[in-house]
Amino acid sequence: MGNDNRGRRYDDAFRAEAVALVVDKKLPVSRAAEHVGVAYETLRSWIEASGKRQAETSEKSDKLRIRELERELRALRMERDILKGAVGIFSQRPK
Repeated sequence: MGNDNRGRRYDDAFRAEAVALVVDKKLPVSRAAEHVGVAYETLRSWIEASGKRQAETSEKSDKLRIRELERELRALRMERDILKGAVGIFSQRPK
């Protein structure tokens, strides 16, 4: 209950530096918040407000999508190869 930082205002430069610790230097939010002396939730809200974290999230979703598409491509290639074999078997003339 003795939170000394309660109601404290931080300038934009301080916020930008704190966000840069997480976004640019890849520090975990908890460690960066401890380092600059603000609450975890405060720093997390600054990161969300900056919009910089969303770019990183979209990169992850792009990587996930690429993995998903590669998996689908492998399955389709396997199906194609099976169908090619079946066409070869059924297109042979009976003797």
